[in-house]
Amino acid sequence: MKLNYSMTHLPLLHVASRERLIGLMKDAGIEKIWIAGFFSGKMIDIEELKAAKAFAESHGLEVGAVTIPIGHPGNALNPDDPDFEQLELPKHWHYRIDKSGNTVYYCGAIDASLIEDNAKAAMSLRAAGFKEVFLDDDLRAGNYNPDIEGCYCDDCIAEFNRNYSRHVTRETLHDTTLDKLDTDLMLDWVAFQCEKVTAVVKATDVEGVRPGIMVMHYGDERHGIDIPSIRESIPSTIFRVGELHFHDGSFGTPNGKAQEMMGIAYHLNFMAGAEAYSESTIFPPRSLKEHNLVYKAKLAIAAGIENVLFMSGTWLLEESYWRALASARPVLQALDQACSGSIRSYPVHVGYGTNGAYAESFVPSTLPVLAGLPAKPVRADQSCDDGEVLLFFGDYRLSEQWQAKLPSYKKVILDQPAASRNKEILEKLQSTAANLVVWDWDASATCAAEGTALLRELVVLNGWNFPWIAEGENLGITWLEESGQTILYNLAEAETEGVLDWAGDRYPVRLKPLSFAIIDRSGNLVEYAAEVAL
Repeated sequence: MKLNYSMTHLPLLHVASRERLIGLMKDAGIEKIWIAGFFSGKMIDIEELKAAKAFAESHGLEVGAVTIPIGHPGNALNPDDPDFEQLELPKHWHYRIDKSGNTVYYCGAIDASLIEDNAKAAMSLRAAGFKEVFLDDDLRAGNYNPDIEGCYCDDCIAEFNRNYSRHVTRETLHDTTLDKLDTDLMLDWVAFQCEKVTAVVKATDVEGVRPGIMVMHYGDERHGIDIPSIRESIPSTIFRVGELHFHDGSFGTPNGKAQEMMGIAYHLNFMAGAEAYSESTIFPPRSLKEHNLVYKAKLAIAAGIENVLFMSGTWLLEESYWRALASARPVLQALDQACSGSIRSYPVHVGYGTNGAYAESFVPSTLPVLAGLPAKPVRADQSCDDGEVLLFFGDYRLSEQWQAKLPSYKKVILDQPAASRNKEILEKLQSTAANLVVWDWDASATCAAEGTALLRELVVLNGWNFPWIAEGENLGITWLEESGQTILYNLAEAETEGVLDWAGDRYPVRLKPLSFAIIDRSGNLVEYAAEVAL
């Protein structure tokens, strides 16, 4: 485990307070900082970056660089500073245009000039001594939603037509991305957007610099982010896996925590934990309680991410956060030591479409995690050989790729929306597929407690050998199969009791608020609890 922090360089130049800041960060366990050096086409003063880097390194910290390569569509850096001057784009860039012809402000369209400027930024940062450049998650072709986006300006559409031998208009693309009937056109348009995003990463891959891209929560091809293609084109790339839940309003509920864990597990299907960084973010400032920031770090460790990256835009974390992390540091280290190097096993797969380009339902059901099953989202085009049960929940199509994978599962359970969407396909399959079960329930229903009980009834019928929570609520689980252990985590801000079923053996468990624990096959349990101030 390595703890990282992303920040602006300015606090490292403030002579009156920087020694204290470094002391707070080191007490919290921070080993590496990432300094923002390029904002939406504008370089930070190189000499200032050098001075900030030298000061941090003289105090034993590693230092990498972060860039904001195209600009966030809005002030996603620090709402406390609404006049933040770096938000304005260079005059020689052009703004992204959406499918309705509207300008997406603060956000550049990826063209030759933008790519060139990012390449120059990487070379300038290399000259300043930086060996890693992490591209922030504004590097995408769309926002957090299920739509196929991109830039629909006249120049970009003309370029697309040339490259793909097409003769489409903005109106054609608009209609196609909404009705989703012309699959070939959708695939071409998405590939075009992915090429642009990948080109920015390539431009940063200058000799002596390791590039990275921060991927937003469930970011995929529809957003221009083709992780397998980026890994193939630039094998040295590091990735931040997106989490989204930046404040107590979304993260403070068991469902928010479950969704974050599933988002992490989904992106880790594409990469190893050593290549991955967490997005342990607070946004806007002061909107996440200190104990929830600590919980984010625990989630990342439990999921197998080796680099925890705390982020807060250009707003500097206040002392209360550093104190909370320092207090929790021994617990984080002990949890990491207990499960480091162990492969995470997820025998329950949650079907999550076929490929991002098809723009199917966005963000899968969290019910399997809330029900205490060792579950993760999986797409049909991903190779995951640990699956025993497939939960096909929601408005997803049983594509030919999914149909080819169904025999590899011992049980395939479809909820009502999935069964309705695939009615004709199921009629053809059910005569030959004995492992198919149609569940008379909508997994997206708001009554999680009832859904949990009903889902567990289906599980118990089959007598699975993997561990799962047979009784109790708000207990998540990650299986360390090879080491014969299981990670349990309390999703609630209250003490929680439950029963773990492991191949028929039942173990009563009790976890403190927001606590994590590791239990072995003999029922020995070690709890990793940090301070929780409610």
